[in-house]
Amino acid sequence: MLTTIREKAQGWIAWVIVIIISVPFALWGINEYFSAQEKVVIAEINGDELYSQEFQEVVRKQRSALRQQFGGNIDNKIFETKAFKLRVLNEMITQRLVSADIQNHTYQIGDEQLAIYLRSNPAFQIDGTFSPELYAQAVRRNGLSLPEFENRIRLGNIVAQIEQGFTRSVIENDAVVEDLLRLQEEKRDFALMILTNERFIDQVEISNEDIRNYYDSHKESFMTPEEVRVEYISLSLQDVASQIKPDEKALLAFYDESKDQYIQAEQRQAQHILLAVAADADEAEVARVNELASDLAQQARDGKDFSELAKTYSVDSISSENGGDLGYFEKGVMDKAFDEKVFNMQKGEISEPVKTRFGFHIIKLNDIKPETGKSFDQVKEKITNEYALTEATLRYGQMAEELQNLVFEQPTTLQPAADALGLKIVSTDWFSRAGGDGIAQKGPFINSAFTEDVLLEGLNSEVLEIADDTLVALRLLDHREPQQKPLNNVSDDIKQILLSQRSNKLASKEADEIIKALRSGSKTLAQIAEQNGVQMTVHEGIGRSDGVDLSPEILSAVFRSAVNSQDSDKEAGSAQLENGDFAIFSISKVKSGNAEDISDDVRDQIRSIIQQRRGEALFSDFERGLYELADIVIYEDKL
Repeated sequence: MLTTIREKAQGWIAWVIVIIISVPFALWGINEYFSAQEKVVIAEINGDELYSQEFQEVVRKQRSALRQQFGGNIDNKIFETKAFKLRVLNEMITQRLVSADIQNHTYQIGDEQLAIYLRSNPAFQIDGTFSPELYAQAVRRNGLSLPEFENRIRLGNIVAQIEQGFTRSVIENDAVVEDLLRLQEEKRDFALMILTNERFIDQVEISNEDIRNYYDSHKESFMTPEEVRVEYISLSLQDVASQIKPDEKALLAFYDESKDQYIQAEQRQAQHILLAVAADADEAEVARVNELASDLAQQARDGKDFSELAKTYSVDSISSENGGDLGYFEKGVMDKAFDEKVFNMQKGEISEPVKTRFGFHIIKLNDIKPETGKSFDQVKEKITNEYALTEATLRYGQMAEELQNLVFEQPTTLQPAADALGLKIVSTDWFSRAGGDGIAQKGPFINSAFTEDVLLEGLNSEVLEIADDTLVALRLLDHREPQQKPLNNVSDDIKQILLSQRSNKLASKEADEIIKALRSGSKTLAQIAEQNGVQMTVHEGIGRSDGVDLSPEILSAVFRSAVNSQDSDKEAGSAQLENGDFAIFSISKVKSGNAEDISDDVRDQIRSIIQQRRGEALFSDFERGLYELADIVIYEDKL
């Protein structure tokens, strides 16, 4: 129906459609019409409503992230499934429940901790120094205001600390670690023979009738792929930016407006030890902590390692692990009293205790970077690029909307959109649903080319986002239906298929008979190998990851099988390999790993992995518990 409307919506028919669509506005009013669209509730969590608009935005971001992860080679139909939408919705519900629990317990990340985190985060650094530009870009990229962005980071840090709390609550079990190490280092001796399919090929005869019968019963396997050629236009932010050529006057104005980005204020790098004091502490307690802080400051001046003191005494969990290192920071970032002190110290100086709302700090100033700045000429190239990108962002949004409208309003041609926006129409080579070359490797592009509108109706596709800030619209040029390949063209392929199938069947039968003989005790593996003219190899002291010349299928089967008693192969086992061959083996010896031979580093890694996984499981249980205790209503029909 919509396709018909799109094709016919011209002349007097268009006016009729406009009048019909206008009725709801006349009856109910524009504001109520739009508010009804925006206020669709898709879930209720303990009485709080979750709206469709927020959900759709998260779905869009998840979709974009998955496309990027898989290089665009992902079926768009997945994103329309109820399973995908419910998974996203349940993640959002869980996040809300965790956030509500955090608020109920009044967990907080202070301004100072937030500043330390941001300035120590490599994502916001250039050459190890915090970059306000990178930080501003990250805020813009997420489409959030600065307070919203920082609140999300605070929440993320609190959640990370809760997860870490679960991990640290895991009781270390040395017995489990020892058992795992012994299994990891276990060694096995075994004899092995490989029964290849090639041994049985001479016993297989393939007639022309066999080939014809297989061809007739598997015709769908011998079809040429359905293929298309399309033409397309693309609009990208970078292309728009490359067309912008600002003059000197505009660049100078842009430089003046954003001069603070090109002047790096003085920065200082310090370590600190924080001793907490409760807000309601009495004078005696404050004096006691102050005295301890003074003592630690003196110890540091007397040569005691400041980093070790911070690790031992500081309650700042973020910086203490790094010896109290706060990285480089500018004036005005830290608490006022802390800030005033550190920017009046000399390099290498260790302060007396400094009282802030967080407690008492002992500060060691390690380095000072003086204020630096760059003139217009020094950053002209960078400013030109940033100016072009800023202007292009505005134009891109307008051009994207115009592209959408023109592709829809002129559904059987891309030319008007190309002419209006100055875009070039490009043609592809033939490609199938499996993809082709260039842009035809992109999953969204391929899927769109094979939609009903494009393939059967000959209409323009919808405007696709095939990469960040890159839009594409396409239409069909030519279409090839799948064709049956002639028997003569595929007879050799069919013969090889039949040879492989039948030789594999004979090899499987032979392997079963060998295993029966071995388990009956009538023959040994060595005797059978000699009888069949197959080489038997003996492997000694093989570990789970030592067998570089052995396939994963063999190693997996060997370490799942039982050991034989002396001079017996009754516990022999077999495994089919990836190429269809069969491995037959008999284990003669198992040597448990010696946990005492494992280095402390490896032992600590294993313990850390066990602790981390159990901590993750506990946190998942915590999330599940919140979900099960909550009053949740999901309106699946509105997803």
